[in-house]
Amino acid sequence: MNRAVGFIVAAFVVGSGCGDNAGSQGMSQAQLMAKLRALDGVMVEAADADLDGLSYYILHFTQPIDHENPGLGTFQQRVSLLHRSEIAPTPMIVHTSGYADVYGDVPVELTNLLTANQVSIEHRFYGSSRPVPTDWTKLTIAQMAADEQAIIHALRTVYEGAFLTTGVSKGGMTAVFHRRFFPGDEVAGTIAYAAPISFDAPDTRYPEFLEHVGTEPCRRAVRELAIEVLANRRDRLEAFALQQPGNTYTRIAIGPAVESAVAGFEWAFWQHQGVDQCDKVPTTAASDKDVFEFLNTVSSIAVYSDRELADLEAYYYQSYAQLGYPDYSTPYLAPYLRYNDADYAGELPTMVEPPYDSIPMRDVVNFLEVNGDRLLLVYGQWDPWTAGRFPLGEAADSRDFVQPEGTHASHLTKLKQDDCKAALAMIESWTGVKPKATWWRRAAAPGTVQPVVPAPRTPPVRVRTPVARR
Repeated sequence: MNRAVGFIVAAFVVGSGCGDNAGSQGMSQAQLMAKLRALDGVMVEAADADLDGLSYYILHFTQPIDHENPGLGTFQQRVSLLHRSEIAPTPMIVHTSGYADVYGDVPVELTNLLTANQVSIEHRFYGSSRPVPTDWTKLTIAQMAADEQAIIHALRTVYEGAFLTTGVSKGGMTAVFHRRFFPGDEVAGTIAYAAPISFDAPDTRYPEFLEHVGTEPCRRAVRELAIEVLANRRDRLEAFALQQPGNTYTRIAIGPAVESAVAGFEWAFWQHQGVDQCDKVPTTAASDKDVFEFLNTVSSIAVYSDRELADLEAYYYQSYAQLGYPDYSTPYLAPYLRYNDADYAGELPTMVEPPYDSIPMRDVVNFLEVNGDRLLLVYGQWDPWTAGRFPLGEAADSRDFVQPEGTHASHLTKLKQDDCKAALAMIESWTGVKPKATWWRRAAAPGTVQPVVPAPRTPPVRVRTPVARR
C-alpha cells in the first residue's frame, strides 16, 4: 500500500447526467450545522474549501473506547464532511483511508461520479482520533466497524439518499470489514479499491505473484538494482538518507531502515510504478545520485524515520495483531542482508509484540462466502496486493474487476470499457443514481486533461529477513 501514478487518458462517454441528482439545495449552512450539532455527542465546525457545489465541515464524534464496555471512557473521532444536499436521491459516500483523515476536503472517485455528499472517517487510534493513554487491544476491526456504524446511523437522520461505503487499500479493507459486522440495509453497497486480505503473519501467498508480475526484463532490472545498492552502495545510501532534513532514526536505526527500504523496493515498484516506469529503472552503471533518488522515490527510506513511524505505529500493531501481512522475503538479496526482527522492534507502539490472531480474517471470509452481497471490488493486475484479493461468494450482485496492467491506483474509470459499464450499472442499481462517468483509455487524446485523484496514504512494506520467522 503507498503512492500512485495515473495515466494521461482519453474519454469515451458511458454515462451522463448526474447534474440533476442534487435536486433542491436543501438546508442553509446554519440549518445544517444546527441539525448536525443536535446529534448526540457530535461537535461540528465549518471549514474553508473552494469546491464547486460542496461545503466543507469538520465533525468530531464521541466514541466509546470499547463499544462492548462504554464505561472504559471515550475519545473524539474526526470526520470530514463534504455537503452538497441532504435531499434524496443525492447519495452519501462514506469513505475512510484506513489511517488518519488525509483526504479531508478532497472528493474521491465515487463522489465525483455520483455528484454526491462525502464523509471521510479517520480510523480509530490514527491521527488525532486516539485516546491517551491508548489501550491498543481496542484497536480491532470490530471496534472500528462499530465506530463507522455509529457515524452512518447518525448521519442517516440528516441525509435521505443511499449510503455507499468505500476506501482504497486499507480503507477498502475497512469498508468490507464494516459490512461483515453490519450487513443490514443502512448501507446500499460497498466499493473497495485495491483491498487485500491476509491470512497469516506472514502470509505466503504473495511471493509467487512477484515471480510472474510484469515483464521478465523489468523484473530483472528491478532486482539487479536492489542487489547493486546493498552489495556496493549501502554506506553511501545511508549517508544520503541522513542528509535529508527533518528525519531522525532512533526507533529504527539508519542501517536497518535503509536495508528494509531496499529490500522492499521490488514490491513498492510493482505496487505504485508498474510497467510504464520500467524504462526509468536506473542501470547498475548509473550515478549514485540517480540510483538513490529513484530508489528513494519508489521505496522511501523516510517511512522508517521517527516521524513517520509515529504516524503508522497503529498500522503495525493492527498488522501484527489481526490483519496479518505478506511474506516479503527476497531470497535473491539473502547474501546481502544484515538485520533481523530485533532491529525493527521500534515500529510498534508497545514494548511487546502482540500475538497474531488468525480468527478475525477467517471470520470475514466465511461471512462473505455466504452473505457477501452488494460488494464491488477493484484491483490492479500488477499490484502485488492483488494476490490477497478478497474471495467473493455466490451473490449475484457482487463482483470483482481487474484493471489491466493496473497498480495500486486502480479505479472504476480505468477498467476495460465493458467492465466499467458493468460496474457503473451495479452502482446505479444500488443508489438509483446514474453515474456521470467517463471511460478512460490509456491512449491520450490531444488536449485531454487527466482527472485529479489523490494518492492514498499507505504504509511502508514490512520486510522480514531470512533469519526472521518464515
